[in-house]
Amino acid sequence: MSGEARAARPAREDASFSILETLVDTPGVSTREQAVRERIRSLLPSWARADVDAKGNLLVAAGPERGAKTLLFIAHMDETGYLVKAIRDDGTLEVRPVGGFFETLYEGQVVLVHTAKGDVGGVVPPRPNYFETAAAEAPSSFGGEAVRVELGAGTRQAAEALGVAPGDPITIPKAFQRLYGSFGSGRAVDDRAGCTALLLALRGLDPKTLRNRVIFAFSVEEETGLNGAQALAQSLRPDLAIAVDTFVSSDSPLEREAFAHAVLGKGPVVRAIDNSNITDPAIVDRVLALARKGGLPIQYGLTRGGNDGSVFPEIGTPDLALSWPTVNSHSPVEVIHERDLDGLGALVALIAEHW
Repeated sequence: MSGEARAARPAREDASFSILETLVDTPGVSTREQAVRERIRSLLPSWARADVDAKGNLLVAAGPERGAKTLLFIAHMDETGYLVKAIRDDGTLEVRPVGGFFETLYEGQVVLVHTAKGDVGGVVPPRPNYFETAAAEAPSSFGGEAVRVELGAGTRQAAEALGVAPGDPITIPKAFQRLYGSFGSGRAVDDRAGCTALLLALRGLDPKTLRNRVIFAFSVEEETGLNGAQALAQSLRPDLAIAVDTFVSSDSPLEREAFAHAVLGKGPVVRAIDNSNITDPAIVDRVLALARKGGLPIQYGLTRGGNDGSVFPEIGTPDLALSWPTVNSHSPVEVIHERDLDGLGALVALIAEHW
């Protein structure tokens, strides 16, 4: 991460990081987003009426219902993790990964099984003879069928008595950590920061002043195939879809600056090109002009990965991705700068008001 001015951090409760911390600390493995959805619902402004579609996406609409363009902002609620596949006779759990991540990040870690009765602690043991072989084996040697979760239960019946059942989601215990200055880190900042940006925008908007129909969608199942966004594309068919998701940046001493470079702390990023889409340059230019006119710091970048917006061109809807720069993506220590999150929320509101 690039250096920043070393001013003392104000001793105050910061709205954006306070919301982000609340969302990061809430588990929501893809297909199991209910707790995140309810937490977001509780953080909406008083004027907002939330609806949930058949797929589980949470929707808040504002502005005129007829005779106007429809803008859709979308941020996904889900995160990667595991689901319980089966309980073995010895009480250990067979699991399957949900979404794309490096399973070695779970090796030798404490985990939580989120059951209907509450959270149950467990551990993911390291590979056999790890103290002899770990240095020599490739990281990819851990994963798949080799991953087990031990609860200390000893039998299937004991595990079931704890409330554990097939289909229960599993995550590493999460706690958002504030770092030096205005940095923060945690698991599932992707895409709880995007959800936070939508909440910040909603809190700052006066719905009576909007000239377009603006829909804020908190989507499900992005990490497992953009399934929530697919449902939204078919049901809403907006005039413009704007995904709000992470920008995997090379702003780290471990990365080369040649690709995906956006500096943490220098403002949100217009994600013009990624692995899934190339945005119309005219749309990119219009967003950049709006940001500059509004006095918002803005960055422009190309990065890896995809996002919910990529399903919309299939139905003829142009799309754009807005982001914050991050490092350590899809790890337990994703890093974000508070200034970028504040700017992203302001940018979403600016587009909603003036597009």
